[in-house]
Amino acid sequence: MPLSLPKRSKKLLQTNHKRAFNKEIVIITGELSGEIHAFHLVDELKAYCDFHFSGIASNKLRNIGAEIIYDYKHISITGLSEVFTKLPYIRRAFREIKKHLIKRRPSLVILVDFPGFNMRIARFAHDNGIPVIYFIPPQIWAWRKKRIHKIKEYVDRVICILPFEKAIYDGYSVDTIYVGHPFVEIVRPSLTKEDFCRAVGIDVNSPVLTIMPGSRENEVKRHMPIMMDVIEKITQKVKNLTILLPLAENIEREKIEQYKRDGVRIVYLKGASYDALNYSNLAIIASGSATLEAAILGAPTIVIYKVSFLSYVVARLIVNVKYISLPNIIAGKEVFPEFIQTLEAEKIAEKALYMLINGREKIKNELEDIKMKLGRNNAYKLAARHIMDFLENTYGSLS
Repeated sequence: MPLSLPKRSKKLLQTNHKRAFNKEIVIITGELSGEIHAFHLVDELKAYCDFHFSGIASNKLRNIGAEIIYDYKHISITGLSEVFTKLPYIRRAFREIKKHLIKRRPSLVILVDFPGFNMRIARFAHDNGIPVIYFIPPQIWAWRKKRIHKIKEYVDRVICILPFEKAIYDGYSVDTIYVGHPFVEIVRPSLTKEDFCRAVGIDVNSPVLTIMPGSRENEVKRHMPIMMDVIEKITQKVKNLTILLPLAENIEREKIEQYKRDGVRIVYLKGASYDALNYSNLAIIASGSATLEAAILGAPTIVIYKVSFLSYVVARLIVNVKYISLPNIIAGKEVFPEFIQTLEAEKIAEKALYMLINGREKIKNELEDIKMKLGRNNAYKLAARHIMDFLENTYGSLS
């Protein structure tokens, strides 16, 4: 049975019944992890209808036929001060997507994460009578909680993937669906350990360290030097250590190579991050979605992160969480050690050597608890079903 719409959507419902359902969906992402979620969601939606997808994305959605109005590579940023260098590109992206929305008049806008930009799009779409669904909404539980009032005003349905988010939105009468975290379904290795080691040319008995400096250029710039310092200190004690670096899809190897030190051998991987994490004795990861992937795969992990001084000072004033990485936030305690802003190679290397020796067993139960809290649903399929229910309630028959 189709789900009913809340009272606040009645005006929108009347507006959209005046025009036909046109199969146009605009989807907006702002960086790689969001685009990965969008990719899987689009794949599920295609099973229901021959939608035409367009919007802000990059190669993953382009490769499955989406029309890219603007590539997010030009506007993908972290931190507050970094925004200033990207302002001309952000303004252009906003202008381009506004023109696109007016020209196409899509049946739906789907926003994926990227809250600073996407909340402006939500308002523009709402003001022009275009329905809005937010998949993976702003982290109001961490900062800018007052933003929930804008979400209630401009967004017609929120689809969240973290277990504690729905209760927050329900408290403000926002139409919210919890579908579980999709990583539980998709984050798994594709090869056995023996096959993986053979494929990448490493010793199956060698201890493995995987490093992931981030999926944005400014993250690589801030994190690779300290990662190299840590590696040099670890390899002084662990002579046969294998170092793996899964390259983010939008980061070229040359961007990484400039930070490489003489005498340090790094095995670069494309498209094998799950296998790398699954068979690692330790991972050092820049805070982001990869830390949750590591938790699901059972990889002992050290989380690091650094932004500009200004961004850090402002974040300390407005962010209301004890931990920065999702595994620790979900667990409510420090399962993965965190080193934030003050990145001292000696201390990180000391912790890394301890974790290499103690391995996976020490945190196995904590990581299993995190996985249980994330749910066991097929999150993308469930999200797609709720989107289809919303469209049927809004436009009537979609045939």
